[in-house]
Amino acid sequence: MSAQSARRGAAVDTVDLLTRWQLYLISASEPLALALIVGGHPGVPLWRLSLLVAVAAAHTAACFFLLRAGIAHLLGAGRPTHWLVVAAVALTAVGVVASVLALAEPGRGHGRGHLGGAGGATVLLFCVALTGAATPLLRGRRLLAAVVLPAVLAGLLQVATANQVRPSWAINYVAIVGAGAFTYRFSVWLLAVVWELDRSRDVQARLAVAEERMRFARDLHDVLGRNLALIAVTSDLAAQLERRGEDGAAEHMHAVRQIAQDSMREVREVVAGHRRTDLETELAGARSVLRSAGIDVRVIGDGAGLSRETQTAFGWVVREATTNIIRHSEATTVRIGLDGTAAATVLVVENDGVHPRESTTHAGAGLVGLRERLSSLGGKLTVGETAAGWFRVEARVPVVAAAAPSASRERFS
Repeated sequence: MSAQSARRGAAVDTVDLLTRWQLYLISASEPLALALIVGGHPGVPLWRLSLLVAVAAAHTAACFFLLRAGIAHLLGAGRPTHWLVVAAVALTAVGVVASVLALAEPGRGHGRGHLGGAGGATVLLFCVALTGAATPLLRGRRLLAAVVLPAVLAGLLQVATANQVRPSWAINYVAIVGAGAFTYRFSVWLLAVVWELDRSRDVQARLAVAEERMRFARDLHDVLGRNLALIAVTSDLAAQLERRGEDGAAEHMHAVRQIAQDSMREVREVVAGHRRTDLETELAGARSVLRSAGIDVRVIGDGAGLSRETQTAFGWVVREATTNIIRHSEATTVRIGLDGTAAATVLVVENDGVHPRESTTHAGAGLVGLRERLSSLGGKLTVGETAAGWFRVEARVPVVAAAAPSASRERFS
């Protein structure tokens, strides 16, 4: 792991720790808030207060575990068990009833008893704790319903316990519980975003590693393919000269050794990531390889006016096409043409030795690699048999990625 990755992981862990424990501490502060509320309400029987404190303690524990399980679910774990949700909801209902029994104030005259400020604050405390703990599990309409429906019930409870109809409970409930739900929801959303960004960076890093492996495999295929084909052709020619007793076999074997040394150097360049293909070098190499195989070669045009990226891509096309001609065709003539139009620069490699099984377009490893190289420049590769029975490889790059080539000229060398 790099130092940057370690620092990023530490930052994510810090945000996670601060966000989680901020919410945990808010939920765990329910008994303290209850003590502050009840402390300013004298004359309440001890048994009622004891019942209220016991229910609040159990409710705090249930909401704490529900909140922790909800955050874990939001970050990818399984949903909390149903008994935990049922326990939190049931204890909230018990807490509301206990608040009414413990803190209801007697009515004046012949009026009914009513829930005063302390009782209302206690009811809100239970409801805020439950809604906040359930927020990671609720989204959109469900979260809205979790705030609005209890507010309606609070309004009905106020009508049942007060001397006159007053909507203050419902309004206070929506304001206070809604603010609590928003706070919890924003916090867990921020935590989820941080974790998602961290996972995205991990995925990006893995994709970069996979892309580098594909580049290495593609370059290795392209480098060794042509060189091994050239070694096979040259060594076969040396063997034929040796069997006929003619001179030149030693020179061809020296050429094989040089090709092998060049291959080792190019493989090291691929491993180091410094491999670049020059179009002129590849055209010269193609002429040498094909003529060594007894194939007549004609090259029309050059890439002097092309951008470096386009020359590199076209150089790989020439290399791969040359390798395939030697390995898969019975060609006697090869034409390589480079030309530009108003819309694109086109490289064409044609041969007259198309084999029936090679006449259809197929995506071998080499062709896939060429398409990837050209697609990065906005270009495309077309492979197939022409009407005249030749096999044609065409690479096309738009003018936005490649400057117009110099005036075409036919060269024989």
